[in-house]
Amino acid sequence: MTNVFVTGGSGFIGSHLCQKLGEKNKVVTLMRDVPSPHTPWGKWLADALQQTTIVFGDILNIKVLRRILADYDINHVYHLASQAIVKTALKDPTTTFETNIMGAVNILEASRQIGVDRVLVMSTDKAYGNRLNAEPDDPLVSTGIYETSKSCEDLIAQAYMQTYDMLILIPRACNCYGYDLSPRIVPNTVRSCLRGEPPIAYEGEETERQYIYVEDLCDALIHLTKHTNYKGVYNISTNDFLNQKSVVIEICKFFPLSPHFIKREKPIKELKSNSMVCSNFGWKPQHTFHEGIKKTIEAFRKFGF
Repeated sequence: MTNVFVTGGSGFIGSHLCQKLGEKNKVVTLMRDVPSPHTPWGKWLADALQQTTIVFGDILNIKVLRRILADYDINHVYHLASQAIVKTALKDPTTTFETNIMGAVNILEASRQIGVDRVLVMSTDKAYGNRLNAEPDDPLVSTGIYETSKSCEDLIAQAYMQTYDMLILIPRACNCYGYDLSPRIVPNTVRSCLRGEPPIAYEGEETERQYIYVEDLCDALIHLTKHTNYKGVYNISTNDFLNQKSVVIEICKFFPLSPHFIKREKPIKELKSNSMVCSNFGWKPQHTFHEGIKKTIEAFRKFGF
């Protein structure tokens, strides 16, 4: 068994990753607090983290990170902890930069000092800005607060990789969906449908994004860490390109509902579509968007919303 440490284990992708890793590894995660087991997310975490050892602390405390890596003899680190909600980043840029940038510095430095074998630092397609068919060698750009914080995190990981010759993996993933209670388009739409309310679809917003089901993303991250001996940047994406309206229509296929089409009172600044070319590292997604949405709805019904 491999000893692995996951930061962000109480979050969306991190909790799914802990659940998957726990099948064949000894998993440790860092959490600041645990939600009540009587809440929907608390029920999910109790299920997802059954095989995970929980240590309480903060990603900004490097002493705690060093202790975890040493005490649990960690071989692989998956750094997923971040402030990932764009609207929250706009309201509180200071905390977003502190968490996303210094959190990455702390985990990389602690890993360097303790001598961890491999470190995965989660990046995002948003670090490319609005670019079509982005390749791993394309330059990163500064756009919004969240996007810029992730570009900085990405570049810091590259700096540690090049300066200290560490085996660092930097996956840039497209939009991930699954059982998630954050205010994103998929959970918002599923919640509306489960309440019997026609979900809102905005007219005239044609920006497209690539989507990946969370189980596929977790499989890709594990595959990268277990089977890839080359450090560096990898794009993780699919062939599922959808705009906001298409996402809502696809979810409605599982309910006796139709979208409620409206125009925003205050139109948002329209972003150009973006996309990535998926890196070839011996992995392929196993779910279509339709299949992933079906499993997502099943999870909402099981754990609540």
